[in-house]
Amino acid sequence: MKYNSDLLQPAHWKTEPFPHAVIDGLWDYEDLRRVSLEFPLPSDPRWQTYADPEEVGKKAIDNPSHWGPQTLSLFEVTGKQMFINDLSHLTGIKGLTGDTIGGGLHETGRGGKLGMHVDFNYHPLSNWVRRLNMLVFLNRDWACEWGGCLYLGEQREVQVTPLLNRTVIFECSNESWHGHPHPIEGEHLRRSIAMYYYTEPGSVDLGEAHTTIYRRD
Repeated sequence: MKYNSDLLQPAHWKTEPFPHAVIDGLWDYEDLRRVSLEFPLPSDPRWQTYADPEEVGKKAIDNPSHWGPQTLSLFEVTGKQMFINDLSHLTGIKGLTGDTIGGGLHETGRGGKLGMHVDFNYHPLSNWVRRLNMLVFLNRDWACEWGGCLYLGEQREVQVTPLLNRTVIFECSNESWHGHPHPIEGEHLRRSIAMYYYTEPGSVDLGEAHTTIYRRD
């Protein structure tokens, strides 16, 4: 699994509405296409379907034993120190380590949405501090008219179409509102891979520990 480290440069790191980067072409296109082919059918029992009304229709497979070889290769690369060093160079955050809790394969179909939210801020098992989210999109074709586009910012200042080989990396905080609140129309499947990065307990204060917080419009 190859990536272009030249694209993980501080010049791509934006500060508004909160620190983030949207990067096209970070990965080898064919490698990611093969990852997308490993997604099971929506009816496959390996999928976990979320029941929260703010996560309508969201499915996930976070167990690495259920991932295909190309997906495992992607996670192997993103967990290596070389890639983590590149993330630190991009973001300025030192001491990162990867974790798969809540990550893995994500898929949402007709009627599915994810309300605007900020994520839980401390690892539920280790109390490590959640610092970065990375989303890698796997959809060869997508139009925001279908719903499912990612928004960043409390006022949805940044809109991201979830196209194949588009990667979104953003800093986690109580200001990092994001989601895809418009329900998906038609027989489209919105597919992505999610990775999360932490720093050790006490490395930064993100305030009182909380679970996912949704914005109530």
